[in-house]
Amino acid sequence: MVDLSVNYAGLRLKNPIIVGSSGLTSKVEQIIEFEKSGAGAIVLKSIFEEEITLEYSQVLQEAEKNGYHAENLDYFDLKIKDEKIDSYIGLIKNAKQAVGIPIIASINCVSNHEWSYFAKAIEKAGADALELNIASLPSDLSKTSSEIEANYFAIIDKVTGLLKIPVTLKMSYFSASLGNFIVRLSKTKLSGIVLFNRFFQPDIDIEKQKIIPTNTFSTLAEATIPLRWLGILYGKVSCNLAASTGVHDG
Repeated sequence: MVDLSVNYAGLRLKNPIIVGSSGLTSKVEQIIEFEKSGAGAIVLKSIFEEEITLEYSQVLQEAEKNGYHAENLDYFDLKIKDEKIDSYIGLIKNAKQAVGIPIIASINCVSNHEWSYFAKAIEKAGADALELNIASLPSDLSKTSSEIEANYFAIIDKVTGLLKIPVTLKMSYFSASLGNFIVRLSKTKLSGIVLFNRFFQPDIDIEKQKIIPTNTFSTLAEATIPLRWLGILYGKVSCNLAASTGVHDG
């Protein structure tokens, strides 16, 4: 039997096949099936701060329609956030009990202080590692490339300074001087960098006037981008690199 075991981000995996963050990793039953199929590790579906903010906004809009004032409903923000993080903590704990392979949590935050709140809760829940899913869209005309880079370093410094478990970064290829940026990121306290994030690709149904998902699944051709960058960066970074291909993540 060929030994396919590898060390990734401080974790010992039986093989280098990691099931990435997606709707497929949001349920324990599916995670069990992935382990049976031979997966070396699982990255849980990301928990998004934006989803919590959106849900809170919807609660406020509905309450205001019914005559309530927004200033009297501040507690809903904390209530919704606590419910979301409690649910995610439950997923981590149940997954850890159900399988023997490493469970890597994933978070995507917007506000700076929430990275700390989510990260500490996830470590306490027993996750083997944490993947930072930092998303700075190139369509944001208000930010310069230097500001975006500074935000990456600030988040990484904050989270790695709080946690004892390995921290990895899911990287986007939307960046100026990408190679130089990744090399500099690898010299932080990150244990690994995943190439690359694949963003949701919506379209607009002009007849129904609705946003619909498109290109949900990856094609074989998409593997060429991360593989090419793995080759470019091989031997030049100070942490583990991983390629990401497959269904839409998040």
